[in-house]
Amino acid sequence: MATLLAAFVFFGNTGVKADNITVDGKSRNYLKYVPANLPENRPLLISCHGMNQDANYQKGQMAIEPLADKERFAVVFPNGINRAWDISGQSDINFILKLIDEMVALHKIDRDRVYLSGFSMGGMFTYHCMNNIADRIAAFAPISGYPMWGASANASRPVPLIHTHGTGDDVCTFDKVQGVLDVWIKFNKCNTTPSVTPNYKGAGHATYRRWSGGTNGVEVVLLEFAGKGHWVSNDVVKTGEEIWNFCSRYSLVDRNPKVNVTEPVSGTDVYYDNEGSKADSIHLAADVWSDYGDIVKVAFYGGSTLIKELTEPPYECWWFGVGRGQRIVRVVATDDKGRTGSAHSIFNLLKNTSDISGISSGCASGERSVYDVSGKSVSPSSSGLKIIVEGDMTEGKKVRKVFVR
Repeated sequence: MATLLAAFVFFGNTGVKADNITVDGKSRNYLKYVPANLPENRPLLISCHGMNQDANYQKGQMAIEPLADKERFAVVFPNGINRAWDISGQSDINFILKLIDEMVALHKIDRDRVYLSGFSMGGMFTYHCMNNIADRIAAFAPISGYPMWGASANASRPVPLIHTHGTGDDVCTFDKVQGVLDVWIKFNKCNTTPSVTPNYKGAGHATYRRWSGGTNGVEVVLLEFAGKGHWVSNDVVKTGEEIWNFCSRYSLVDRNPKVNVTEPVSGTDVYYDNEGSKADSIHLAADVWSDYGDIVKVAFYGGSTLIKELTEPPYECWWFGVGRGQRIVRVVATDDKGRTGSAHSIFNLLKNTSDISGISSGCASGERSVYDVSGKSVSPSSSGLKIIVEGDMTEGKKVRKVFVR
């Protein structure tokens, strides 16, 4: 192992520093890279070396400092005792937790956006931490390493996971990877069929498999490098970049966009006024917001069919030729970090067969609320006015709002 210099000694002019902390009565050391003038509340990536390697070697493999400068996050490369990791006990877990506290104290990093990665035995340790400190780590990224004795999943929450591995690995062989991931796919309640992107980013050797739809939006990803061995691959597709792009979408607090479907209101009856079996059009609208990113896309779906995609507010559109019966509108918002949020409305589309006098017979006195399309209140006794959207024609139930023309 390369000899670490005293605390806060610089490694040349790279901005990498060596430091020491005491954990459980033992002096532990690590390297850190903190971009100049790093703002408060920025993320932290912890990257663990393989067996018989060290922090400096791991730093060289990842080559992540330029990305950290660009994306404004800190990186820590811890050293395991005797160039190894405790992959079944508590000692190195305590080390990681102490490192987080130290980085919060020194650099005010965001506790909710700490990510853990590791190569080979560091990858095995990453899986160990998934089951033990998922409440402290927002996302995990093992590289070429997994539990050799078999995987188990008993984390405190659903766990976002990106695993990168070469198919030619002769140390931690690739044939065991899918079995490990299947345990976490099931635990996270992800879709069992992945989306598959071959020739990922134009690299013929790279395949990106994504199991989406997990609880709280978590995903499991396998980045597969055909023919690559037991090393961190940076051939066209950069491992560090892919880890950051995946992990940076996640936080221990919900940072996904928020969506509220305002038209039609879920649970209501919507009436149309023509003579056919379909409505000419139904107006759809949603409120969309985010406290943690910029909304870049809002998509409206009728069932699974895309109706309209919008890139700026107001987020509203028309759904044409909608058939009668129970209908579902789903709205999905995406922010500039790729995070998504969604909401849906389930409503009944019914053909109008009544005028305003028909409403009165189905409602108790004082429960009618009738408006024209401009929002002006009209008399429920008005004749010849037809219901066109929203209302409840069920005997004995209250009419919340009825629009008429």
